[in-house]
Amino acid sequence: METVEDLHTLAPLLRKLDERERQLIELRYGQEMTQSQIGAELGVSQMHVSRLLSRTLSKLRAGMLTER
Repeated sequence: METVEDLHTLAPLLRKLDERERQLIELRYGQEMTQSQIGAELGVSQMHVSRLLSRTLSKLRAGMLTER
């Protein structure tokens, strides 16, 4: 049941992300691409992908904590 609640909390937070952030999340978790693969797809370095994902996941975590 907790997982369902988490998904209901997460959905609106995902909608608040900008297009690039949503694309990163989709490529990483939806399509299970590595950071190197994502970097090649987007034309950026793996390190930049790592930073972008870290920032995006931090936003989502903070939103999850305030929404509970």
